[in-house]
Amino acid sequence: MTSRKLFLTEGGIETTLVFKKGVDLPHFCALVLLDTVGGKESLRECYTPYIDIATELKTGIVLETPTWRGSSAWAEALGIDDADIPRLNREAVKFLQDLRDKYESPSTPIVVSGNLGPLSDAYKSSAGLSIDSARACYRSQVEALCEAGVDMLSTLTLNNTTEAIAAAQLAKEKDMPMIVSFCVETNGLLLEGKSLADAIMEVDKATGQSVVYYGINCAHPFHFERVLRETDQTVRQRLGEIRANASVKSHDELDNSDTLDRGDPESLSISYERLKPLLPALKVVGGCCGTDEEHVARIGLKLIG
Repeated sequence: MTSRKLFLTEGGIETTLVFKKGVDLPHFCALVLLDTVGGKESLRECYTPYIDIATELKTGIVLETPTWRGSSAWAEALGIDDADIPRLNREAVKFLQDLRDKYESPSTPIVVSGNLGPLSDAYKSSAGLSIDSARACYRSQVEALCEAGVDMLSTLTLNNTTEAIAAAQLAKEKDMPMIVSFCVETNGLLLEGKSLADAIMEVDKATGQSVVYYGINCAHPFHFERVLRETDQTVRQRLGEIRANASVKSHDELDNSDTLDRGDPESLSISYERLKPLLPALKVVGGCCGTDEEHVARIGLKLIG
């Protein structure tokens, strides 16, 4: 992604599947849909509107594989055999590669990113997890995604530095570009109280700055804009992606809600507009929980035009 024009990425695929399409996702895992024709079609219906938006804006798009719950740490809970984890991750890459073959154009390049999610619930503490244990959980997924031909790797919705370091180390060993996206609470801090700046500096120190850029996802800008304004520019320079939630509710409130809070798409896009001057290295914008193509289209129009 050498273009200076912002790339898009998708909105909340899982929340769209659950709340708008009525698809049952065990543990919010979209990976299981790849084993059925109907499941693949549901995924295709989620991804293609975002490609259409990028095509209309004549910009590129980063498509994240539906593998947020695709590590071996989730196999038992999902009733998936450990041997099926690599197969499903490879299938996820092929699924997006097929979309790229069909829709990519010179004005809309498509980047296929291998998505690594948290090893436990993103809204709960992972205290006690070691880097070696995290590496072991991520290893088969990373190997499968890389073998299948992803362009880059990403970690989304991490609330700790242990998983970030482990994933980044494995990506570095594979010579694969890696981004790390942290999830912050309503106070703008990671779950266990660490600041975003401290988390970024810790991961950079442990990995020799091998992370290409960092991101923030699964939080509304209302929760982290103030923190960014108070953060040194050298740290803000490392932030390249924003995928915000539609809702200003806390993670606990969202986790215990039976309905989808879409927030206000126009208000969210204005929030992104305010963030842009704070992030001189911003490269990719999209959405997270509760966002859909309307949110991303409005964000794209505001920031890309």
